[in-house]
Amino acid sequence: MPSQDYLINFVTEILYYKKPKMKNSLLILLLIGAIITGGCNSRKRSDEIKNYTYQEQTTELSEQLSGKVGSWVQEGTVCYGLVASIDAKGKVQKGLPVKSKVLTIKSDSLKMKALESVSLAEVKGCTKLGIAKGDTWWETEGDLFKTKEEAVAFLKKNGWYK
Repeated sequence: MPSQDYLINFVTEILYYKKPKMKNSLLILLLIGAIITGGCNSRKRSDEIKNYTYQEQTTELSEQLSGKVGSWVQEGTVCYGLVASIDAKGKVQKGLPVKSKVLTIKSDSLKMKALESVSLAEVKGCTKLGIAKGDTWWETEGDLFKTKEEAVAFLKKNGWYK
């Protein structure tokens, strides 16, 4: 960005040698004012960035969720979640395990990412009944398992296995 002295000298030369009309000189002065004002605002932003301090958030699960999930779950853990089909009354009809990865841990939920696509059923007119590879969701129930066999056993125990 040119210095203020350079801009003032430039405007002075234009006004002195070319003798522009009043409209042009007013526009030039407004332009210079805008440039100077913009420069002052960027200094304020620089000061904000210099003075910024990062406050780390805790990633500990609530007692209820950690009791259900266990201490083995950490960010980056690959495990198995559940994809379930729920009817209008809110009852689980069927389910399948899905290989997934823990992306983020909050006190009341875990952000999960599907590492595979799982389809519960091919339903005519339904765009999606399952989960696609790369989809994310917030796991609030804590139904996560270390192995696929554990997830299938849980689904069978509850009568939800497809």
